[in-house]
Amino acid sequence: MKRIIPLFIIAIVTSCNPTLTTFTFIYNEEGPNEQIALKMEELLEGEFYNVDIKLVKGLNTNANLDSLASQKVDMALVENYVSYQPGISSAFSVYSEVLHILFKDGLDGSSFQNLMYSGPIYIGKENSPTYNIMMDLWAYYGLSSSQIKVTDDISEAVVITELTNLFSQQQLEEYVGFRLFSFDDATNLSDASSVQGITLKYPRLSPFVIPQDSYWSFTDQPIVTLSLDLVMMVRSEMGEVAVNDLTRTMLRNRQIFTSIDPLLFDGMQEDFDRAKLNIPLHEGSRIFLDREEPSFVERYAELGGVILSIIIAMWSGLVSLTKWQAQKKKDKIDEFYEDLMNIKNDIPKIKQIPEGMARVKRVQAAQNKAFQMLIEEKLVANDSFRIYMELSKETINDLRGKIRLIKAKQPKATT
Repeated sequence: MKRIIPLFIIAIVTSCNPTLTTFTFIYNEEGPNEQIALKMEELLEGEFYNVDIKLVKGLNTNANLDSLASQKVDMALVENYVSYQPGISSAFSVYSEVLHILFKDGLDGSSFQNLMYSGPIYIGKENSPTYNIMMDLWAYYGLSSSQIKVTDDISEAVVITELTNLFSQQQLEEYVGFRLFSFDDATNLSDASSVQGITLKYPRLSPFVIPQDSYWSFTDQPIVTLSLDLVMMVRSEMGEVAVNDLTRTMLRNRQIFTSIDPLLFDGMQEDFDRAKLNIPLHEGSRIFLDREEPSFVERYAELGGVILSIIIAMWSGLVSLTKWQAQKKKDKIDEFYEDLMNIKNDIPKIKQIPEGMARVKRVQAAQNKAFQMLIEEKLVANDSFRIYMELSKETINDLRGKIRLIKAKQPKATT
């Protein structure tokens, strides 16, 4: 009994361990993306005990989307400036990335056209969101790309474009001698402004104003530019409950992301403009945003499976324990049978009365011991026990008959 109980407990504890679910999360090392990914990993693993988030550094936006579409990863931070492709869904908006166009002092920054023809321009890696936006802006303004000098070396560029979060003072120190380009005067920001014209043709972009003095000497007046949402995207086949939990956890804990960038607080809102998403919204996110919570069965299906496993394990353990106890009791009664049969077989060999009396007492002692074990529930009052008691009585009678026979054969004493 002492050996079976620990094994039974181990079996139950093992079955109680729900399966650990791993989700692979890919991101690009641009702006605060890595900090966001790390914070999301910490939050999700802290919120859900059976979830493991595996972080992967991606190569570029297109490669990340390909990994999602091919189901190599489950989640990705991707700019909302990509073409639709099957197998990918949006979950929620993370924050707005701001287009910064910096140009060296002395250049003509009065118009976008003049600035683009003024010298070497850095527009990021090919097919990056910054690169794609600049290609569209050149097309919008009717500029000839063959006349624009593009450089991959940011140090030689006189115009630098970056789509990123808000710059810190330390980051701005790297651009001493540069100024920020503004598409328009902030006072003219209306439906007829130049940025409104751009967003009319490219609706995934939004007007954005960097307020005066927010960038110290770089913003002695408001800067009118463009922004683009960074979106959490997921595999379309990812479960509705999993995406629902992901969306709910992130959006309801957006305050913890503000230490990374203030834009995250405003970006991770439940009422973000879903109509602007280039990739359709996942059903799990829609359920949360529309407050159609998953049914009890959907949400607790996995937990139900765990509970069922526990019940089956406990039942199996109890059945095994019962069988073991029954077998142990059977083994014990078999010992009584074996001793009784040895005595019964030895009856013909008894020659002396004391031998017979000793065996009678031995059988009677075994009977008393069997009854005591029955009281202590170490034996079962089944057919084996009843047969043993009948057989022991029969053996005692046989022994007493043998004793009487020995007495009858002994010579009588003479007087």
